[in-house]
Amino acid sequence: MDNVSNPIIIDQEYCPHNLCKIDKPSLIKISNVSVKNIRGTSYSPEVVTFVCSSSKPCENVQIGDIHLTYNGTLGPATIKCANVKPTLFGTQNIQLCAPTPQSNA
Repeated sequence: MDNVSNPIIIDQEYCPHNLCKIDKPSLIKISNVSVKNIRGTSYSPEVVTFVCSSSKPCENVQIGDIHLTYNGTLGPATIKCANVKPTLFGTQNIQLCAPTPQSNA
C-alpha cells in the first residue's frame, strides 16, 4: 500500500455523514478473518480499525506481519479496536488490538 486512507478497516459502526442511528449493534457475525503481510504507508492517522458488533463480537481473527506507517502530521498512527481479540502471529511494527499470543504447542 502506498499512501492510502484507512489501510485495514472492519467497522460495524460505520455511519457515513452521521445520517444513521447506531443505537442498536449489528446482528451480523464476522468470523474467520485473516489479515497478513500488509506493508505500506497511510495518509490517515487511523491505520487499523477493527470495530466489531457488541452483540456479535468478531471471532477467529488472525493478524500477522503488519508493517504500516503514518506519513501525516496529525500525531502518531492510531489503532481502533472493539469487540475483537485477535490471535497475533509474525511481527508488527505497531501495537495492535488486545493480543492473544499464538501458542507454539
